[in-house]
Amino acid sequence: MKQIIQKITNDIFIVSFELFKIMIPTLILVKIAEIYGLVSVLTNFFGPITMMMGLPAEMALAITTTMLTNPYAGLIVLASTPGVEQLTVAQTTILASFILFTHSIIIEAAISRQAGLSAGATIVIRIFAGILFCTLLNLVFTNFELFTQIAFLNLPEMSTAPTLKQWVIDQVKGLVFIQIVIIVLITFLEILKRIGIEKVIHICLSPFLKILNIGQSASTIVVVGLTLGLGFGGGLMIKDVKQGLVKPRSAVGALIFINLFHSIFEDTTILMLLGPSLMVILLVRGVFVFLLTYFLIKVFDFLPIKTYEKLLYSKPILRTAQSSNFS
Repeated sequence: MKQIIQKITNDIFIVSFELFKIMIPTLILVKIAEIYGLVSVLTNFFGPITMMMGLPAEMALAITTTMLTNPYAGLIVLASTPGVEQLTVAQTTILASFILFTHSIIIEAAISRQAGLSAGATIVIRIFAGILFCTLLNLVFTNFELFTQIAFLNLPEMSTAPTLKQWVIDQVKGLVFIQIVIIVLITFLEILKRIGIEKVIHICLSPFLKILNIGQSASTIVVVGLTLGLGFGGGLMIKDVKQGLVKPRSAVGALIFINLFHSIFEDTTILMLLGPSLMVILLVRGVFVFLLTYFLIKVFDFLPIKTYEKLLYSKPILRTAQSSNFS
């Protein structure tokens, strides 16, 4: 028990340090952008996309913050966004879904590039999937009048027009809130590891991963990515691809899947703070990701080898494929 508590404490410290190292400068930059009117420019630029998905244009800043950094920073920005308390469950479900598809996209595209999937393909696929899924959700929710009640958001209360002093107090309050979330999440994830949840997920996913033509070695990495995140799954993929244990095409299929659907415990729990439908952001999104991944793999398989390699392979995996002659 002492070792478990020590491990949880160390994990909390490491995760908190890495997150706050990114979040604090980001929040300061967002404030500077707001002072100099860049927020309105960003809102006008991304406004049409957010509105197409059924979201107010004001959500653009929180979405782009999440895309460039992480969901934690996005939640703090969202908490201070005007009108956030009026979002319906349908809108928070769409917002949560888009964040789940596109969060930390630059960092995770870099990880995917080292593991085999080109950064450009990663970014395009994730943004395309997010817009497509959320637009479809908006059409269904609107036509069938689903989830029209006001969402219950578990976010820290922020001032609507804060002075600089009040803004600093609000940000500290937000960071304390995030710290509490991290402590709860790290503890929760450690419990799941101890009860062997990864093995259960692997058994349940095996038939579906076979349909996607993802081999046994790559499927193990997919399960790690699903449960622990793209950083862990991508790290294992980098190692196995370099050692020739995973075929490049199998790596590409696995990376597409875990880019669209990863860290299901941590990310889903964080986004539940917005009060979305759990069934939609987890189960419905999971089915959508499986079908989209299957479709993309089949379409890509029809491409000539040179085109396939140019569009999807990153330079590290391309060298591996050429040297080992299996693609």
